[in-house]
Amino acid sequence: MNKSILKIFTFIFAIIIFLPFGNLIAQSENYPDIKSGINLENLDPTVDPNGDFYQYSNGTWLKNNPVPPEYSRYGSWEQVIEGNNKVLKAILENAAYEIEPSKGSKFQKIGDLYFTAMDTVKIEEDGMKPLKEDLERINKIETIEDFQEVLAYLRNYWISPLFSFWAGQDSKNSENVIPQLYQGGLGLPDRDYYLKTDEKSNKLREQYVEHIAKMFELMGYEKTNAEKSAEKIIKIETRLAEASMTRVERRDPDATYHLMTLKELSELTPDFSWKTIFDGVGLTEDYYFENGINVGQPDFFKEINVLMTDTEVSDLKDYLKWNMVRRNAYLLSSEFENEDFRFYNKVLRGTEKMQPRWKRSLRLINRTIGQLLGQFFVKERFKPEAKENALEMVDNILETFRERIMKLDWMGDETKVEALKKLDKFTVKIGYPDEWIDYSSLDIDRGSFFENVKRARNFSFKRVMDRIGKPVNRKEWFMNPQTVNAYYSSSKNEIVFPAGILQPPFFNAEVDDALNYGGIGTVIGHEITHGFDDQGRKFDAEGNRKDWWTKEDEERFKVRADKLVEQYNNYIAVDSLTVSGELTLGENIADLGGLTVSFAAFKKTLEGKPEELIDTFTPEQRFFLSFSQIWKSNIRPEELKLRLITDPHSPAVFRVIGPLSNMIEFKEAFDGKDGDPMIRNEEERVVIW
Repeated sequence: MNKSILKIFTFIFAIIIFLPFGNLIAQSENYPDIKSGINLENLDPTVDPNGDFYQYSNGTWLKNNPVPPEYSRYGSWEQVIEGNNKVLKAILENAAYEIEPSKGSKFQKIGDLYFTAMDTVKIEEDGMKPLKEDLERINKIETIEDFQEVLAYLRNYWISPLFSFWAGQDSKNSENVIPQLYQGGLGLPDRDYYLKTDEKSNKLREQYVEHIAKMFELMGYEKTNAEKSAEKIIKIETRLAEASMTRVERRDPDATYHLMTLKELSELTPDFSWKTIFDGVGLTEDYYFENGINVGQPDFFKEINVLMTDTEVSDLKDYLKWNMVRRNAYLLSSEFENEDFRFYNKVLRGTEKMQPRWKRSLRLINRTIGQLLGQFFVKERFKPEAKENALEMVDNILETFRERIMKLDWMGDETKVEALKKLDKFTVKIGYPDEWIDYSSLDIDRGSFFENVKRARNFSFKRVMDRIGKPVNRKEWFMNPQTVNAYYSSSKNEIVFPAGILQPPFFNAEVDDALNYGGIGTVIGHEITHGFDDQGRKFDAEGNRKDWWTKEDEERFKVRADKLVEQYNNYIAVDSLTVSGELTLGENIADLGGLTVSFAAFKKTLEGKPEELIDTFTPEQRFFLSFSQIWKSNIRPEELKLRLITDPHSPAVFRVIGPLSNMIEFKEAFDGKDGDPMIRNEEERVVIW
């Protein structure tokens, strides 16, 4: 399932440091054997570090590493992913060509899924045949009741027309897992793509309609009818967009929490049969709804109810077909996959070239049975000492965060007590799960790529639905161990660091603490700070939405957060487009807090030691260089424009210069002076955690 759905259904609000596979290795071709761990060849010494530290620390690399044709952005994160992909590819190829693997074994399942994904001869022969049965199901729809039955059926395979639906923790009672309903149903990345009226937005919508029509032609529609269907579909999606909350509005946990009984939900939408939907996904008993249903955006669902009364059934059928083909295009023959890539990657993101088949197949396996593949990855590549070293760093950074809370001059004692309770209750997960997902009931064979994926989706959906009404599984992970990423979960009050991120340039056992605290340390600090950003601070130690702040402390926090909003609102990213300080606030708080607390923890490691210059840099300078170099990245303008609308993270350059400009420690490390571009004056400087 895509990252946005994952982010929603786990109730993780502003968690993921890198928007969406590794091993502890001493070095790689990207990180040569250098004493400090800092790649000096990346630097541009012609730039003043107090003028533009991002360019100073990464300028030569940025110049020499344009975005490859198959990427929309490329940097440190993608380099690590590339290295991990080679390892994962070798595992999959060994599995695919294993002679008579044990039927039902983990090796057989990953091997057979990879084999069918790579069998392009059969995929081309099948064409759109895999969709035939489900399209016929849609064709037989005659009434709104029929439509809702098919809508329910599609849910079982993570196809989500009209709205999003999953099972997640109740944000005000984190021990309960309840059904969650959320706005959705759009084929473009965000509501703004439908509602903006500037020339570029109008042009993009025209291209979108042309894309829909082309996909309908590939399904056998005559051109004129395909164009008519496309026009009907965008009208439906525009209505959904108009009823949708903005991304900034959705950042408020209270704004998306509306606990209802099944009766209240039915009264909200009297012309929409929730019994049909819930029965169709296996929620047939009353106990599934005993603890309520969260309806993220009631007004959105009111509009869906209206759609049921004033929209032609034939139009809704075309809308279902569009969702069916859009969700499955990458599983079909090349004409479908190529057209899908052309619009969603070339047009929207500026990507010039499709990645090779093996990478696309690997990505599919990571999405569907990623933990199964991850077990082999961890066994082969992750060393136990990596976990021990990471835990030691986490403990140091947590303790440093505790010390900083106690010394805050803007927070009163009453609020500090609750903040420390929350910090003390943090759960830390590193490397891989203690309990792996059991895939024994999932059937994978060499018959059909499409059917393998369909069964895997159904397996995943049933697992999610099966959480409802049962105790929360505190051992469950929502990332694969091979993922180069990390997250914080508000509802579980936990920080998670997969094996994939514990490697250079983030972590390297062969170099000094400056590199590791500037790298993985800032990531650790970032995720800890998410528990206390503008969203995370609204949840208590148990993961419940609870107001544990005094009014005075809350106001003092908001003053500091508002200054950060203003700072980022003034960053011009591309053309005349600026960063949205409101959308990116949580991540910017986490970046600033993570950098600040990791630096303070790093300074502890220097106590009692003589200062050592390595590669002419002080330990403090190496820390800041390490931090900046993990964010080196080139990005296509199309991708950047898309992310300015949809991504809660600031662009990479501002993730570096933004927090650094607020740190007096950076000013001191590089002898900065008031008035330097990288040095904010005392009145502007933001310090929160």
